[in-house]
Amino acid sequence: MGGSPRVVISTGQTLPDMDWSGELAGLTDSWPYLGPTWLRATEKVLPDAQPWHTLAHRARGELALLPGYVLTAPPVVDHEPRTYLGWRAPSGEEVCCGAETDAARSAEVDALGTEPFFPTLLLGSPLGYRTEVAYNFWTPTLMGSLVEKLVPAAFEAGIRCIVAPWIPARRGNDALVDALGAAGAASTFWGFEDFMSLDAPDWEGHLAALPLKKRQRIKGDVRRAEAAGVTIERVDGTGIRPFVERIAELTCLNREKNGAGEEPGHIAGILSALIDEGADVRAYLGRKDGALVATCVTIRKNHRLFPKWAGFDYAAIGERSGIYFALVLDAPVRDAYAEGLRTVEFGAGAHQAKALRGCTPREVTTSLLLADPALRPRASAWLDAFGNSRRVAFGAASAAPAQPAPLTLLGGSGDSGCCG
Repeated sequence: MGGSPRVVISTGQTLPDMDWSGELAGLTDSWPYLGPTWLRATEKVLPDAQPWHTLAHRARGELALLPGYVLTAPPVVDHEPRTYLGWRAPSGEEVCCGAETDAARSAEVDALGTEPFFPTLLLGSPLGYRTEVAYNFWTPTLMGSLVEKLVPAAFEAGIRCIVAPWIPARRGNDALVDALGAAGAASTFWGFEDFMSLDAPDWEGHLAALPLKKRQRIKGDVRRAEAAGVTIERVDGTGIRPFVERIAELTCLNREKNGAGEEPGHIAGILSALIDEGADVRAYLGRKDGALVATCVTIRKNHRLFPKWAGFDYAAIGERSGIYFALVLDAPVRDAYAEGLRTVEFGAGAHQAKALRGCTPREVTTSLLLADPALRPRASAWLDAFGNSRRVAFGAASAAPAQPAPLTLLGGSGDSGCCG
């Protein structure tokens, strides 16, 4: 008999049994931050985040995974649902790539207390800053079916709020936003992530194809890095082990400066797990007078390169040294061209710097759904105001600019990045 194989969806699950080599073969086009290797490490370094994954299976080996984590008490601001309604933590911490918050609106949200929001189900990879489904099969109804199954199951399990903070505008993800909207969620603009398509035959061809000002900026970055007395080397795989703690320390210095809430143990734990699993991890190390003062860690997965963590000792190199660009934007792209890769996925953070050097943006959306229907209209209005403030911070006059434009980010600088 004919017909399509049956799709079986289950909620509140643990991670599927899949190692890194299985991800390369079975989740070929999914971000590394959405695979079991990364997420298993996340669950070790974030013990308060309870796994609650939604899985779809079809036939043998066909899998779709929508990660989810239950947070029973207020977490760091990037994982805190009230942040996306304009609430400001008493500590003064800001959400990644933050924007100005309205004190009156924050007080309104605060007055509700925590009961309408916790337990929260955060959809996606909390330390990967990505809400997306990892899958190796597709049906037109896949995203909708996953959401239709998980929303009532989550509320039945006592979840008070479902937040999908970082849904990128990639093919198929509009169905995820639409499905959450059909379930009652409100959605808004969060920001941009940036990528670079490697369309030229080589690095020199890439430079030649750029507009003159962008080409001059890239060459100027390299000159400034050299003038700062910083030398850059690359180490791979197990060769990174001696530098893991320093990489984590420098990355968190950078993230603390830019408003993200990761701790050194989070980064060291995930990086060590990737190395242990044999993932293709590379570290670019910047040294000055023998000291390690700048780092950038990238992950290669099949035909794409993912720069993930960058960190700098600004006391040693200064705020405008050019090291950020040489280390994070220049060196990885050079190597990606040399290896014949197709795309460098830079992620979010330092959007202006990336746009001015030839990257293309994708818009990122936040969706939020409260269990209490009576609160949803207020939450929708707050979320919309939050998104508008983010648009102002990013200089985003339209939903998805066709060409990157110079932007003004709150409190940012050219030598910075946070969640990318």
